[in-house]
Amino acid sequence: MIILEYFYWQFIEVPKKIVKVFANLIWFGYNFFSVEYCLKTLFNPWRKIAWSYNKGFCLKDHIETFTSNIVSRVMGFLMRVFIVLAWIIYELIIIVLGIALMVFWILLPVIGILGVCISFDLL
Repeated sequence: MIILEYFYWQFIEVPKKIVKVFANLIWFGYNFFSVEYCLKTLFNPWRKIAWSYNKGFCLKDHIETFTSNIVSRVMGFLMRVFIVLAWIIYELIIIVLGIALMVFWILLPVIGILGVCISFDLL
């Protein structure tokens, strides 16, 4: 009976917990990098830095303000794209580590048995 409990623990309970932990890490990354907010505000100016146009019409001032606002929007776009790319890299690392841990955990009894067999052969 204890062997059945061990197999249930080894192959059912712990893998569920591993999946839950890595799902929480994925959710953490999504919230930490504010992916939804970054995508919603992708083309907004960086840190809401924007210049307003002067009253009256002066071509030089309008071109300067327009250029400054475009630069601010480009900076905002680039920063948010890099944040989303950092999130994607983080998620890929978490997924690879989760799969590796799951495979290692499933193969751990086999590795232990092989270790014992090999150690007896070395004696």
